Amino acid sequence: MVPLVEIPDIVQHYAPFFASVFSSKAFEQFQRYISGLIVSENKTVDGINRLFVLNVRNQSSLNRLLTESPFSVGALNRCRLALLQSLPSTQMQPTGVLSLDDTLLTHYGQHFNKIAYLYDSAQQCYVWAHNLVTLHYRDDLTDSPIDFRLWEPADLATIETGLMAAGITMRQSKWGLKDHAPKKWRHYLLGLWRRHQHKPDVATLYQSKLLVAQQILSEFVNAHPQGTLPVTFDNW
Repeated sequence: MVPLVEIPDIVQHYAPFFASVFSSKAFEQFQRYISGLIVSENKTVDGINRLFVLNVRNQSSLNRLLTESPFSVGALNRCRLALLQSLPSTQMQPTGVLSLDDTLLTHYGQHFNKIAYLYDSAQQCYVWAHNLVTLHYRDDLTDSPIDFRLWEPADLATIETGLMAAGITMRQSKWGLKDHAPKKWRHYLLGLWRRHQHKPDVATLYQSKLLVAQQILSEFVNAHPQGTLPVTFDNW
């Protein structure tokens, strides 16, 4: 482990692009966190905090940045994109390509918020994971993520209650699945949701990965008025 006596030059150089997102104290912790992500093999809060041999802080200060600091992740990402656009080597080009895909972030434990038991096509088995949907940019010189959303598993109780409130008829013969065949019950409820998702009251009950992807792409397009979009779309 390489100890740090100060914030690395590269972090000091680019950190001002993000200063507006944080309070002054949180900005200090942000720089320490980014420095640790670059240098440390141990990416935990404790591992990063132990890198600094001067100006030693309690790890709780860095932990509060990630768990309690009220900074906006969206604002942070917009500053990151502005930084990339300000550099000729990372600016989006008309020949660039945008792609949407989801990635499984696997875990060994099961007690994580918004985790789900999902099929991993690479390992050809089911794993406990978060599912991150990402809009990514690439051209001949560079590539970088544009935006991302964490997909949230369907809350069956919310969908069931919402469908009933929206006046969607559920077949009486299917109610027994709720106790005796929960997987089939889940499949039935999600099928009802898909067939009626064009209704506003139903659409808000759940967001599939496809809808999450559509939302990310729509927000990107809406953020760039006609004629200012830095990439082109074929057959879009």
